[in-house]
Amino acid sequence: GTPAGDAWIARASAAYPGATNSPRWLKEMEIEWGALGGMRVFPQWEHWVAAGKIVIQPFEPHGYRLYAHYDHGWRNPLSYVVWGVGGDGQIAALWETYGSGIGVFNMARIIKGEDVILGDGRRLAGNPHAGKEVWKVADPSIWAEDQPMADGTNKTVAELYRRQGIFFTPGERGGDTMVAEWLHGHFWKNPLEPLLRITTDCPKLIWEIGQQRHKELSAHAAATRDQPEDLVDKNNHAWDGMKMFLKKFPPK
Repeated sequence: GTPAGDAWIARASAAYPGATNSPRWLKEMEIEWGALGGMRVFPQWEHWVAAGKIVIQPFEPHGYRLYAHYDHGWRNPLSYVVWGVGGDGQIAALWETYGSGIGVFNMARIIKGEDVILGDGRRLAGNPHAGKEVWKVADPSIWAEDQPMADGTNKTVAELYRRQGIFFTPGERGGDTMVAEWLHGHFWKNPLEPLLRITTDCPKLIWEIGQQRHKELSAHAAATRDQPEDLVDKNNHAWDGMKMFLKKFPPK
């Protein structure tokens, strides 16, 4: 924060590919232990959040059509986010539920707007936008018939939800790099005038976006091979749902 300190950072970081955005700089100098997982997809994310334009306070979505995404999980977290799309094309993530060990029947109650207390004491608020979603897009894996039932047959997770009155539309998996390019080049081309915003009612989505990293080859392997285009498959449950949702509203 001083001229001398900033000058030292500029000189010292020049030795690292990517300067202060380098994963090795972040681990060695900023003490981010997971930094060597790869270069961050959104290296300025904390600054964008602090600017208060992409991440905003909750609001009543009058005039917005509502949608939702669902990424299933039990041991790993599930993610359910309600999205709004305004008549001017503005998109906003409005509200989320996120967590592991919630289960289909509890989650169905939450989606329908009921507050739930889990066996471990966690209290989860019901969906304040229940019944207003035009459609809910979900990971296509929930249509795999792998849930044993009392009648000896196997049912899909999607079928278990259907029996609770919750209906999903199959989403499309993959597309990490494509969606990241949309965000950089379209939705957040100008972070001070974003076309996609996220309310503070979606803290895990906000956190996961900042965790997304490119896969990185070691320095030795990178001498003979191009760096991969894939992202690290970690901390991406809300991110995966966001991708499925945005594929329904791609940039023109």
